[in-house]
Amino acid sequence: MVQDAGNRLISAFGKQTEKIIYFCAAENVSPNLAVHEIRKSFKRIRALLKFYDENPEEFSQMYGQQFSEWGRFLAPVRESFVNIQIFERLAAGDILIPERKLRATRELLLEKNRMLLERELINGNGFSVIRARIDDFEQRLDLLENNWPSVKQFYMQLTVSFSDGYQIYGQVLLEPDAKINHSLRKKLKRLWYQLDFIKFMHPRYFKLKSDQLNKITEQLGEDHDLFVFQNELKTSGYDFTSDELIILENQAEHQRELNMLKLTPRLKQFFNETPEMFNQKMDKIFKIQL
Repeated sequence: MVQDAGNRLISAFGKQTEKIIYFCAAENVSPNLAVHEIRKSFKRIRALLKFYDENPEEFSQMYGQQFSEWGRFLAPVRESFVNIQIFERLAAGDILIPERKLRATRELLLEKNRMLLERELINGNGFSVIRARIDDFEQRLDLLENNWPSVKQFYMQLTVSFSDGYQIYGQVLLEPDAKINHSLRKKLKRLWYQLDFIKFMHPRYFKLKSDQLNKITEQLGEDHDLFVFQNELKTSGYDFTSDELIILENQAEHQRELNMLKLTPRLKQFFNETPEMFNQKMDKIFKIQL
C-alpha cells in the first residue's frame, strides 16, 4: 500500500508539472487562463507535499514554501481578471449608474489586467522563470521516488488538515469575516486536494468528503473574490460618486450574503464530525497498516 501510494504521489506531481509547463508555453490559451491553471497546480502540489512533512530531508518544506511564493506572485494578475468578471456581472443589472461610467470603469479594469500581464509575465518573462523553476523541481523529484511517506504520515496529515479547518470553522461561526473565510478556504483547499488524492483507499468515504469540499471551496472562493472586488472599488480611484460606489458595494455585499446562505449549511454538513470523530474514522480506514 505504501509503495502504491508513493508511486501515485510521484505520478500526481508529474501530472501537475506537465500541466504547468504546458500553460507556460501555450500560445492558443489566454494568459489569464494560463495563470489560473498554473496557480491551481501550485496549490495541488503544495497540498500533496504535506504528506512528506515528517521526512528527514528538507525537500518538501523548501518547495512547499516556494510554490506558495510563486502563487502569491501570480495572485494580483488573477485578481485583476476576476475583478473584470465580477464588475461585468454586477453592471449587467439595473444599477442606476450611467453607461459611460460603466464602460470607462471596465476599460480601466481591463487596462490594469493588461498592465500586470505585460509587466509580470510577458515583458518580465514570468512564464519562463516559472518554467525554469518547475524544471528544477522535476529534476529533484527523484529524492522522493524511493522515500515514500508511511501510512502513519498519510493518516497524520489528513487528521491535521481536518483539525486545522475545523478550528477556523469555529471562528467563522462566532464572527463571520472575509479574512477568516479566506483562511478557512486555504485550509479546506489543502484538505480537498489531499482527500481527492487519497480517495482510492476508501472511495465511498473520501469521495463524499471530496465532493463536499469541492463545492464549499468554490463558494468560499466566490466570497473572497467579491471581497477583493469591494476593496478594489474603495482604493483604486474610479470615477464614481459616493452614492454610485455605495450602489456597487451593496450589490457585491448582497452577492456575498446570498452565497453565504448556501455555504453555511454545507459547512455544517461537512463539519458534522468533530476532529475526534474524523480521527476515529481514519483509525478504521488505516488500522490494518498502522
